[in-house]
Amino acid sequence: MEKLNAAQVETLRHVFAHLNSKEIARTMGVSPHTVDARIKAAIRILGVSTRIEAAKMVCEQCGPIAYQPLVYQSPELAILPQAAEIGEAPVVERQPNPFNIGYPFPTGGRPFNTHGLRERILWPVLIAFGTIMAFAALYTVLLGLGAMLT
Repeated sequence: MEKLNAAQVETLRHVFAHLNSKEIARTMGVSPHTVDARIKAAIRILGVSTRIEAAKMVCEQCGPIAYQPLVYQSPELAILPQAAEIGEAPVVERQPNPFNIGYPFPTGGRPFNTHGLRERILWPVLIAFGTIMAFAALYTVLLGLGAMLT
């Protein structure tokens, strides 16, 4: 770790925060090519094969940072504290229930998007079906009113 310069460490911290090379370049005020060169040099120095591994190594060595549970975030990046270290009970994973698909919007118990593929496909289908049924009911009512008026 001592062989990395401050710019490489900062760049890898941005990688850990899920920024791509263009976003990191804008944040740091350099070109994306410079960002890529810093990451490649850091990967070579650390002896790892991917930028994710390098970012995780740097963040483990340089101190913890907040883990951001984003939708498309790689679970490899999580540095989860041990339950015994923080004095809390371990977090229990949500068990999949075939009849509980969860709401498509944030709630108190589910503030982040943790929907799986099944839920991401099912919600648009349910919304489309509900819309079709609502328009079918409206059409039926209008036909009935038209028949009554003629």
